[in-house]
Amino acid sequence: MTETLTQPAISPAAGSPLALLFEIVATTARLTTDEERDVAETAAADHIYTAYPDTLGQAVDHDAWTGYPALRDPAVQPSSVAHLDGGLWLHHTITADADYRDVLTLLVPCTCGHGYVASLLEDENDLLELLEELRPTGGHAVHSGDTGGPYCASTPTC
Repeated sequence: MTETLTQPAISPAAGSPLALLFEIVATTARLTTDEERDVAETAAADHIYTAYPDTLGQAVDHDAWTGYPALRDPAVQPSSVAHLDGGLWLHHTITADADYRDVLTLLVPCTCGHGYVASLLEDENDLLELLEELRPTGGHAVHSGDTGGPYCASTPTC
């Protein structure tokens, strides 16, 4: 005969560190979606003012950001976007890995009009270099090696 072992329910001793932690967890609520949006907008504005003080920090107002809540499946962190004009967008989020670092991406419309090219920005020098390339085209990504049209290498628009 096979018996199933059932673990007894053990409650931590009253006043113990574990009991206190369980109490904190029970009374701590997750951020609401509105709070997540606000946190995402604040994090984006803070990042550009800190890491891009001579460029984006001067050009993008803190009210320009629109926050989005986290997606529980597949664990996408809250994020925020800001429209720059001419179809260009900034996207900001914070990584969920161990170092929790800011990730800023510039989304540039493709010259064919069928999609966007995403460029991860590491620092202000990356941004300046990319803007130098985009200036002659008015802020559009030029195809390199393909013929354009719906089969270009950009991410399609919805």
